[in-house]
Amino acid sequence: MRINRMLKQMLGLVALTGALWLVFLYGRVLTSPMLFAAWFIASMLLGMGLWQRAKIRRRVWLAAYLQPESSAFRLLRGGVLMALGQGLVAIVMSLYLLLAVLRLEANWQWSALLCAAVALPIGALILARLLQAQVQAGFREELGLRLALNLLSGVLLLFFVWQALGAQYSDFREASLDQAVWYAVSGEQARSPVLLMLLEMAAASDALQAWLAQRLLPTPGSSVWQAAGWCIVLAREALFVWSYLLLCRGALALPLLLQRSPATSTEEPHGLR
Repeated sequence: MRINRMLKQMLGLVALTGALWLVFLYGRVLTSPMLFAAWFIASMLLGMGLWQRAKIRRRVWLAAYLQPESSAFRLLRGGVLMALGQGLVAIVMSLYLLLAVLRLEANWQWSALLCAAVALPIGALILARLLQAQVQAGFREELGLRLALNLLSGVLLLFFVWQALGAQYSDFREASLDQAVWYAVSGEQARSPVLLMLLEMAAASDALQAWLAQRLLPTPGSSVWQAAGWCIVLAREALFVWSYLLLCRGALALPLLLQRSPATSTEEPHGLR
C-alpha cells in the first residue's frame, strides 16, 4: 500500500514539475488572466505546504506544554489568522518561484528539479521506515517527509550554488550602471504587461548585482563585499529551492485533504492531537 502511494506521489510530482516546465515554455506568451490563474494555483499548493508545516509545528508545541482539554489549547491550535499569515507568505513565494522558473536558462536546472521530484517520496518513505522503532506512529510519515525535504533542500542548494560558481556572466566592467541595466532589461519579452514589468525588474536586479560585483570585486579574494555578494546568491538559490520543495509538499498534501470527509476532517492521528 505504501509503495503504491509512493509511486502515485512520484507521478504527481513529476506532473507538477512538467506543469512548471510548460510555464517556462509558454509563460511569456500567456495573457495576464492566464498567468494570474497559474499564480493562484501555485499559491494554493505552496500555501498548503506552509500550512501543513505550521499546523503540525503548532500541534507538537501545544501537546508538549498544554492540556488537550484546556481553553488555551483550543484557542492556540491554529485557525484563520495562521492560515492568512501562511497564505500571504505563499503568495510572495509562489510569485518568486514562477518568475525564477520563467528565467531558468540551463537544462541541468530542470534535471535537478525532476530528480528532486522523484527522490522526495522515496526518501520520505525510507526515512519513515527507519524511524519506525523510534518515533510515535502519528509522527513517522510527517517526520520522514520533513527530513527528506531538509536533505533534498541541502543537496539542491549545494548543487545550484556550485553551478552558479562556474556560470558565465555578462561582462559589465567597462559599462556604466545604466548601460548594464539597459542591456539586461532589453532582452526580456512577454505578452503580459504585468509579467514584462516583473521580468524587467528581476533582470535589472541581476544586472545591478553583477555590475557591483565586477566593480567592487575585480579579482578573487577575501573581503566583506565578496562574502556579502555570495550571501545574496546563496539566499536567492535557497529561496528558489525551498519554494519548489514547499510546492511539492503542498501537492503531496492535496489528495489527503480532498479525501477527508466532513465527519473526519477534524480528526487527527493520535500523535497530532
